[in-house]
Amino acid sequence: MRIGITDTLKEDKFEQYVQWIHLMDESIEIVKLSHLFGNASEICGLDGLILSGGGDVHPRYYGKENQLHKTIGVNEDRDEFEFNLIEKALENDMPVLGVCRGMQVMNVYLGGSLIVDLISEGFGDHTSVSDEIATLHKVNIETNTLLSAFINAESAEVNSFHHQSVGRLGRGLVCSAISDDGVIEAAEWVVKDNMPYLMLVQWHPERKKESLLSQKIARIFLREARQIKTIK
Repeated sequence: MRIGITDTLKEDKFEQYVQWIHLMDESIEIVKLSHLFGNASEICGLDGLILSGGGDVHPRYYGKENQLHKTIGVNEDRDEFEFNLIEKALENDMPVLGVCRGMQVMNVYLGGSLIVDLISEGFGDHTSVSDEIATLHKVNIETNTLLSAFINAESAEVNSFHHQSVGRLGRGLVCSAISDDGVIEAAEWVVKDNMPYLMLVQWHPERKKESLLSQKIARIFLREARQIKTIK
């Protein structure tokens, strides 16, 4: 089985995704998808796509270009490359898992918006002291969602490394987890029938790979990817 993971542009961060997936199955081939390689065409030979974390999506894509000064690490080449990957993945009914920025770039692709900076918009601080020391907080799981079905709990504790979040949900998406201060922490398709698997989470399961929640997220994504491979 071959899984594509978008380039985080920081090798140590990318390796965390690789280790997370290989913890589930060492035999899985990982393909790094990057605008630096120009290898978007490789997605056609993959069984699943992970949209990784990283810098902010340029706010011009969701009508807030005047707030560019509030962003961090914007890279429009990466944005365009990943929009192209998402288009190809959806066309091929490919399972997609979005993590942090990955959730945000999918939401923007689907016509949604982002909150450019949570603190300046009156939300709590969802950043962390450092990449090694995470802020932990509770998320409330929405009932009757895929997330609630495989977590089987009303809430969960997650790590938090983001200063942005989803604002207006994109076409076809529904919130599946929300923080106490009202930040959308996970999303999925409203209607699942005849749609490829999609799970979007704002936290970083790959940085807490030993946790039961992180392993469930990886296992279910990989299960869906195997099913698609079997159909192919």
